[in-house]
Amino acid sequence: MCSSYWNQAVDIFMSDRFCLYRNIAAVIGTAYVLRFLLKKLWALSGGFCAYFLAPWGISRINIKKYGSWAVVTGASEGIGRGYALELARQGLNVAIMSRSREKLEKVEEEIRSKYNRDVRVIPVDFSEGQSVYDDIQAEISDLDIAILVNNVGTGIGGESYFSQVDPLRHRKVIELNCQSMIQMTHLVLPKMLEKKKGIIVNIASILCLFPVPLSTVYSSSKIFVLHFSTALQTEYKSKGIIVQCNSPGYVATQLVGLKKATWWAVDPVAYGRSSVATIGLQHHTNGCLYHVIQAFVLKLLLGQKTSINVMKVWGKIKQKWAK
Repeated sequence: MCSSYWNQAVDIFMSDRFCLYRNIAAVIGTAYVLRFLLKKLWALSGGFCAYFLAPWGISRINIKKYGSWAVVTGASEGIGRGYALELARQGLNVAIMSRSREKLEKVEEEIRSKYNRDVRVIPVDFSEGQSVYDDIQAEISDLDIAILVNNVGTGIGGESYFSQVDPLRHRKVIELNCQSMIQMTHLVLPKMLEKKKGIIVNIASILCLFPVPLSTVYSSSKIFVLHFSTALQTEYKSKGIIVQCNSPGYVATQLVGLKKATWWAVDPVAYGRSSVATIGLQHHTNGCLYHVIQAFVLKLLLGQKTSINVMKVWGKIKQKWAK
């Protein structure tokens, strides 16, 4: 009997009465598949442009159309310096911020000698909190800012249980990694909204991809950067603002204890060039192809029980160090 009902249902569906409905369903299904494929192709083309054309300095967007100045925090070395140099190479003047005036002046000299761009040196210690932002506002209020790169940040310095870390150290991590990004965005966003264009890049970490025990506050601060960037992009995309989160893997910087690039820690200048090329292509990027591979391998190795597996890895590393 069931077979009979089924055959009748098939006959009715295949009749001329249902021809229109079948065609509509076919069109909807085809449109959905095409949309899915186009989205994947667009993502692949974005990755191709970002990671394979970047070494030749090819970017999708002309950042100079957004303004004449770039503002980069944590620009005295590492990733911040890489961004500052690349943005100057693309024709922008650069306002650079960090604690050390001496290091900033070296970056200033490098930019002026290589690219003949104006540079504004702004020494600032972001760990001092709210008091520094009035001074920053006075320094940058007259600039036509195309792009803000929120790069300043800090780590704990070693892997430790939460209770073993000085609470003041944790507060400093939050102040530099999270609060500075919020406050700097408050300073530049209003003028970007007035001219209906602007770019904000927030530097997170590959550790934002999963919880990291023994680096609890640092990794949590970086997932905050990702969520903040994603939400902000959703709020202001229709108003001409590009917000990107960059989650780098290892870059040869003082923060990770490396002065020279290796096969697994890329050169910060090359990283800056590759990262800038992803702007307008990816709202969340790893900055370069090496770091895409690093992120993929980490996810593959750690699996679903990420926190437990990370804990085991750190435990083995600490045991090895103790010998």
